[in-house]
Amino acid sequence: MTIINILLVDDQEELLDITRIFLEKGGDILVDTCTSAMSAIDMLKGKKYDAIVSDYEMPQMDGIEFLRTIKRQGLEKPFIIFTGRSREDVVIEALNSGADFYLQKGTEPKVQFAELRNMIHQAVMRKRIEEALIQSETNYKTLVECTQDSIYMVDKHGKYLFMNSHHKKRLDINDKRYQDFYYEDLHTESETDHFLTLIRTVIETSKPQHDEYQKGDRWFVRTISPVRNEILGLTIAATVISTEITHTRTLEKTVNTLEEYYRILVESMQDSMYAVDKECRYRFMNSHHQKRLGITGDYIGSWYGDHHDEKATSRFISHIQDVLKNKKPICERYSENNRTFVRTYSPVMDKEHKEIEEIVVISIEPKECEV
Repeated sequence: MTIINILLVDDQEELLDITRIFLEKGGDILVDTCTSAMSAIDMLKGKKYDAIVSDYEMPQMDGIEFLRTIKRQGLEKPFIIFTGRSREDVVIEALNSGADFYLQKGTEPKVQFAELRNMIHQAVMRKRIEEALIQSETNYKTLVECTQDSIYMVDKHGKYLFMNSHHKKRLDINDKRYQDFYYEDLHTESETDHFLTLIRTVIETSKPQHDEYQKGDRWFVRTISPVRNEILGLTIAATVISTEITHTRTLEKTVNTLEEYYRILVESMQDSMYAVDKECRYRFMNSHHQKRLGITGDYIGSWYGDHHDEKATSRFISHIQDVLKNKKPICERYSENNRTFVRTYSPVMDKEHKEIEEIVVISIEPKECEV
């Protein structure tokens, strides 16, 4: 249960106590009281109240002038005039000055205070909803306008219903009204046909679509989401969030090119190159090493000892364990089948956890050692 804090202002102290007792009876309203508008203004500086209930006729400052004063100070609080005056001109003046409700004091306290409680709840609820909507709209605008993505909304014909500043800039219509444009006005015929097909699919199925596309030398990915009118029970438009991924595509192309260069380099080597995990299981080997071991099928995951004798395997495991322990490369010179090799073991580190992921081994047969 949310507590409502009320400031009750009336120059009749006996009425203040009676009103406070009735209002606090339900346990959802807490009431502070004071006997003049001047005192109330001081109290408002020190505490936040959800609403104000004020008498009209009071010395020094009446209820309407009190209302006008706090509004000039920027305090927008639900305000209820609660008074014995029944003149129509006072009622009109109170409402025109910004009062939420006007309630006349009567002879039936239970009915009167029940009505006052109801007015307080209505006024506070209305204010809270208004503040929530303002905050929601502020957050929405901040999000939509600060993002470097294009965000816009169109109907099934491609007519723009909304467009953020970034997308206006992207389309070079900063000084024009987006409402005057259809998608086809700012894009080619083929672009429009493709886009409208996606939009109509989203509207007809009420399911989002994802689309990656190229415009000139730039790449984009967009998510198209349905906008549904719950009252009509229909999808009436679509929201599009479009993000440029040119930089990512360029990096992917660079990585692919480097990988291809690496593959060509590794496969053209007349030396053995391979990688094993910490248990000496093969993760990779180049063609030269496969030929050297006589492997023609799948080798991934096979153990080093499956392809070497016990002595060679023991020596290899020993060096792998040294690399794992010291986390540094090592080099060895060894002989096998009357041939001499120089072999280096280089750890590949997981930078995040600073652990060895695998060990790359390069085995070279120096020409001067050939027999």
